[in-house]
Amino acid sequence: MSDAHKTLSAIQALMIKDLEETSDDQLRTELLEDGQDPEILDREIAESLDSVVAEFLRDRVAATKAVKKAVQTPTTPNRPVLSKIKEVVQRAFETEPSLSTAYRKGSKQSDNDWVSIYDDLLLLGKIDPEKKYD
Repeated sequence: MSDAHKTLSAIQALMIKDLEETSDDQLRTELLEDGQDPEILDREIAESLDSVVAEFLRDRVAATKAVKKAVQTPTTPNRPVLSKIKEVVQRAFETEPSLSTAYRKGSKQSDNDWVSIYDDLLLLGKIDPEKKYD
C-alpha cells in the first residue's frame, strides 16, 4: 500500500470517527452555520442515492440478461419426429431411474411437453445429441 493510499485511508477513518461522534443536532447546527438547508441537503442526498441504486439495478439486470442469453437452451432444429422423441425420452427414463417428471393437468403429456423434455434431457446430457434417429 502506497503512502498516499495510507494517508487517504487514515483521513477517511478520522472523518468517519468524527461523524459517528457528532450528534444529529450538532450536524444540523453546523450545516445551518455553513448556510446550508438540511432539508434540501437531505433531499439531494436521497435523490443521489436513488440514482446510484437505480443505476446499480439497471446494470445488474443487464448483466443477468447477458448471462441468460449466453446460457440459453440452444434450439434443436434437427429433432427427430415426435414418435421418435417419445421413444427416446421413454428409453432415457427407463435406463436412468433417477430421472422423473411431473404431469400437468392430468396424466397425458402434450406434444410440446415431449419436445421440451427431449430438449431438457439433451441439455442434461441424458440423450446423445449426435445420435441420428429415423
